[in-house]
Amino acid sequence: MTRRRPACQALAPLLLMQSMLLAPGPALAQLDVTGSVAVQSEYRYRGQNPGEYGLTPQATINVDTDRGWYGGGFASAITVGDVRGYKLQGYAGYARRLQSGGSWELGCSHINYTQAHENNFNECYAGLSFERGSTRLYYAPRYLGYDARVLYGEINAFYPVHPRFNLVGHLGLLHNLSGGFFPGIPDAWRYDARIGVGIPFGRATLQLAREHVQDDGRRYTMYPVHPPRRWSWGLSYAF
Repeated sequence: MTRRRPACQALAPLLLMQSMLLAPGPALAQLDVTGSVAVQSEYRYRGQNPGEYGLTPQATINVDTDRGWYGGGFASAITVGDVRGYKLQGYAGYARRLQSGGSWELGCSHINYTQAHENNFNECYAGLSFERGSTRLYYAPRYLGYDARVLYGEINAFYPVHPRFNLVGHLGLLHNLSGGFFPGIPDAWRYDARIGVGIPFGRATLQLAREHVQDDGRRYTMYPVHPPRRWSWGLSYAF
């Protein structure tokens, strides 16, 4: 059976981006374009790797306006089972600074797998960011293209032990609101965690981390068996 997505879900990131581009002239007076390129020891998404191990190139581009609207894209090589391809993600949203420091944001994104379009999906999110950390809550009405409503919450933090050495951490929790059996989606809950160190070199950062994901036996279609605990590394360059 062909999986269909409501048109309003598929258009959500595009509508947000259109709002940013069609805003009054002063909103476009200042644009801040940033990005990064990176290589990772493997691809992991919310604690899981859907394919074989291998070096993974990635790229990110962000466009921010002085009125708070932003948009961007992320691209990563990815292997689903033994089929190579790319994960492409476009997102758009609105962020606002808090008087007490930090900022809040709202946005939506569309995730596209070039070798597995049946798993494409949309999600929206809300988040808070502070000097040394951030948190986000995501909602997907059809996670991975299945009839599964899913929430994913995450906390990311870092602590500068030394000007040349940072501790970094991540904790995520995936919750299936629909229940039932779906490949790669837990019956109820699944957590993932990461702790490591980041070493900056000017605009470049080297990161070494220990990954852990709850092994609930629920894997994606053609998903190979990976150990729940594993070391990973990454090298990124920001511009």
